[in-house]
Amino acid sequence: MSARPGSRGRLALTVAVTAIVSIVCCVLAPLRELSGDTVPGRVGAAVLRCGGDFDLSRVDWIRKETDRNRMFYYMQPDEADEYSSIFGPVPAVVGAIALLDFGSGDTIDDATLRKRERYAAALLVGLAVVLLTLAAAARCGLARSALVGGVAAASFAGAATLGQGLWQATTALPFLVGAVTTLAWRPRFPRLALVTPALLLLAVMMRPTIAPIALGIGLAWTVGIRSWRAWAAAAAIALVAAAPLVAWNLVHLWSPFPVGQWHGNTRVNETVFSIKHVGVAVGGLLVSPGRGLLWFAPIVVVGVVRAVRSKQRALRWIAGGVVLQLLAMSAFFKWHGGLAFGPRLLAEASWIGIWLALGTGLEFRGRVSRVVTGAAVAVTIVVGQLGLWRFETEQWETRRRPEAHQEAFWDFVDSPIGATLTSSDGQPRAHDSPPVASLTCDDRGRLRSAPRGR
Repeated sequence: MSARPGSRGRLALTVAVTAIVSIVCCVLAPLRELSGDTVPGRVGAAVLRCGGDFDLSRVDWIRKETDRNRMFYYMQPDEADEYSSIFGPVPAVVGAIALLDFGSGDTIDDATLRKRERYAAALLVGLAVVLLTLAAAARCGLARSALVGGVAAASFAGAATLGQGLWQATTALPFLVGAVTTLAWRPRFPRLALVTPALLLLAVMMRPTIAPIALGIGLAWTVGIRSWRAWAAAAAIALVAAAPLVAWNLVHLWSPFPVGQWHGNTRVNETVFSIKHVGVAVGGLLVSPGRGLLWFAPIVVVGVVRAVRSKQRALRWIAGGVVLQLLAMSAFFKWHGGLAFGPRLLAEASWIGIWLALGTGLEFRGRVSRVVTGAAVAVTIVVGQLGLWRFETEQWETRRRPEAHQEAFWDFVDSPIGATLTSSDGQPRAHDSPPVASLTCDDRGRLRSAPRGR
């Protein structure tokens, strides 16, 4: 039974407690270095507060590279004569909000900068938990709704990954989940769903690679929409909402579309997407102990199967989007996602799959179905918590170097999950950026770094 008006207080309490627990878990986990993909958000936030723009070359250790006509993979020279992030402006903007006390003449040590980044990421994950819990509450009771939000946050795709840094996916997640929430509540509040396309468009503008799952949710939104006025209103809201990002893209990329990441990937690999390795990659993203959903979040697979077998066309469309997302990421040249705990490129799809499994009001028919679902939930939570509290890249990623030796993804004995149960003492240390002690904002809007040990 969905939450009734008289239970709004209990619903608000349930949502708040679930989100707060998720946020606390994000910020209490050991602070660790993640991946170069999070650097533009963290450093870009300091740049935005110090220099007022998105030029990463304001940082001295980055400028040393650009002065030699070299640059890190996550940046690009753009039409605004800046070296901006290929992941767009949003991670830096969000991070800058957590650095409101940082400006000209101030110094921030590296640990504090990373903590501020994680505070921002934790709040975004908490917001996504709020929205997913509300999405479930449209069709389920309070206990089940809290379970949906809690499982998502506890999974590898929640606090363990997206809640630890300003990944591109971290900023897009609340918008994607928000689209599902507005869609779930459409039967009760029809006008609320007018913003669903806008939320999907914003999510894709921030994170282009989730277009397949956004397409599935968008097709689900079209089910039952017969009024041209609704189409026109939704389109107008979407265009207005996306206008700031379109403007940024036009200024920096000379394109209304977020093509920065595409340009960055083409510099690394000529063929960004290819069907040649799809078979291996699908297997890797589903069953390999290095990146397989069946190991890291089996409840996602349960959700897709349940939705496909349901009689609700909208749920089938969304499940189709999750499958299409899997296939698209399998065609990506770096299907494993680089340094990560679990299939990071399927993180957003995992949140949607968890909702499909537990939050749509579909009945669990038969004892076998209930046992399988319960076991999948348990594995998803346990593995996610191992990653949150125990996983460090040097425990497995740095030691095995799976990008160069992809057979490591299929090692059932020495796997990332197994590595969480061992110590990383003596292993080579992984760094997502040069090891600096602090950053100081000078009066010219540039950031000077102090090396560690000084």
